[in-house]
Amino acid sequence: MVTALQRYRTFGVGGTTLKDVSEASGVPLGNLYYYFKTRSELVMAVLDECERELQELLHRLAPLSPVDWLATYFEWLLQDPEAAARFGCPFGSLALELRALSDPAAQRAADIVEIYFKAVTAQVEALGRPAAVADDLFIAIQGAYAVSRVKGNAAFFRTSVERLRAQTFHGIDR
Repeated sequence: MVTALQRYRTFGVGGTTLKDVSEASGVPLGNLYYYFKTRSELVMAVLDECERELQELLHRLAPLSPVDWLATYFEWLLQDPEAAARFGCPFGSLALELRALSDPAAQRAADIVEIYFKAVTAQVEALGRPAAVADDLFIAIQGAYAVSRVKGNAAFFRTSVERLRAQTFHGIDR
């Protein structure tokens, strides 16, 4: 699944065939077809991997206070600005493409983004900020991913996220 997910994030769902995944993973195409009869089955398995990644991140963050949770979250966002500028949000970009393709898996992808959104929202609200501030933060992060991807500019992503981090923690003792 990891190889298919990497291919989808790099080349998109529409630009990736089962043969591409087979070649990139070193798994014979026949074996891949044994497990995934259709592209849709592979897409659903990849979405399971996306959710696993997200749940793993959320599990790591769960024991932290809201301030530490958000600080670690911002560090996670900034761990690879080049990838952010090249591929966009690891969850949102795939969801957008599936929606644009009218793929039946689009709702599953949207559900994963909703888990991500609710997690960020809960922490921002736990800081005593209104829900609208949490919405604005999430929208701004997604915008930073999108614009930096359009521009191909990792520095834009880094600067945007650092500015959002400063705004989020403004007036909060850390």
